[in-house]
Formats: sequence, C-alpha cells, structure tokens
Amino acid sequence: MNIVRVSRLLALATLLVVARRTEAQQIAYAADLGAEMDSVSRASITREITLARDRGLPVEALVAKVREGRLKRANGLRIHVAVVALARRLDSARAGLGPNSTPEELAAGADAIAVGGDVSSLRTLRAATTRSVAAPVGTFAQLLASGVERARALTMVVNLLHRNATPAQLLALGNLVESDVVAGIRPDEAAAFRLRAIEGMSILSGDKVEVAAPAPVTQPPATQSQPPKRRP
Repeated sequence: MNIVRVSRLLALATLLVVARRTEAQQIAYAADLGAEMDSVSRASITREITLARDRGLPVEALVAKVREGRLKRANGLRIHVAVVALARRLDSARAGLGPNSTPEELAAGADAIAVGGDVSSLRTLRAATTRSVAAPVGTFAQLLASGVERARALTMVVNLLHRNATPAQLLALGNLVESDVVAGIRPDEAAAFRLRAIEGMSILSGDKVEVAAPAPVTQPPATQSQPPKRRP
C-alpha cells in the first residue's frame, strides 16, 4: 500500500468521523426540541441551530431558547422565530465584541441588543477594558432592561471600568438598580444613587457588595417610565 493511498484512506476516515459527529450533534439538537413538536418545525429549528454552529455561534444559547419556548408551551413556529432572532442578535454581538469573544460575552451581548443596545455600544465596552466584558455587558443589559437610557447606562458602565471596578461591583449596580425600579423608584434616580454609592463607599465582602438603600418612595411618580420589552 503506497503512501498516497494511505493518505487518501486517512482523509476518508476523517471525513466519516466528522460526518458522524455532525449527525450526532443534529440528533442531539432535535432531541431537545421534544417529540411533541411537528416535524416541519423540528427540522427548521435544527437547521437554524446547525447553521449557527457552522458560523461559530454558541449553540447552547439557542438550545436554551428552544427549551424556554417548550416550557412556555409555545408552538413550533414561535420557537423557530425566537431562535432565528436570537441567532441574529448573537451575530450582532460578535460584530460588536469581536470574533474571539467567549460564549458568555456573546450571550450577554445578545441580551443587551434584545433590550435596546447596539453594536456601537458593545464596541465601546470592549474597548474600555482588556478583561472579560461578560459582566460589564450584562450590567449594561440589566440597566437598559430597568429603563435606564442607553447613553446614560453606557457611560455609567464605562466609567466604572475606567475605575477598575470588579465584576461583583458591576453586577451589584445592575441588581440594585433593578430592585429600586421594582420598588417604584425612577430608573434615572436609582441609577444615579447606586452609581455614587458604588463609586464612593462600596464595601466588598467576597462577591457581595453592600450599599445603603435609598429613601423609600411612598408615591412613585405618575409618569414613571417602563422598562423596554425584551425581544423574543
């Protein structure tokens, strides 16, 4: 058996292994769709997830979206639309954060885009630090979801990054603002108060950030802004 023939056999074996692995992955995706889904929807969703994988997108987020749809008892068409929309947001997130972004960063970027973020904002956050931007982008998304205006939310997160804020501090900002807004405080007021607290007098205890609570609001303003709705 000559060297050329051996090389061809090795190449063929490699192709067969890749093909079987791809088929196994597709079967795994289809299994996550549930037997109760119609065959047309199952095939179209599996195709979208496979295409996303081939583009280098984190398919875990897409499979999670399918599971979310199943838990909500959405029909196959609605789940397919949601998967396609998420794949597009992941593409946009990668355009803003760069091709070497981690799955966690891309997922956070997709969440930010879903609530009003844009590619330019993600690029700004990426340029603001040399560390992982999963927490900063996640905080940016949470501020947007709480109703904080996009430019204001971006400035807040970038300023904290320039002050070398830790991921715990950044995540605390988003969580505290969200809690304040749920309690009836206006998003801009909650964001301003929490930012000053974290910048000036935050006390880190492990991964927990303890800051004083603002004065309770007994009668929230009648024109209270509503957080933007998340896209499917």
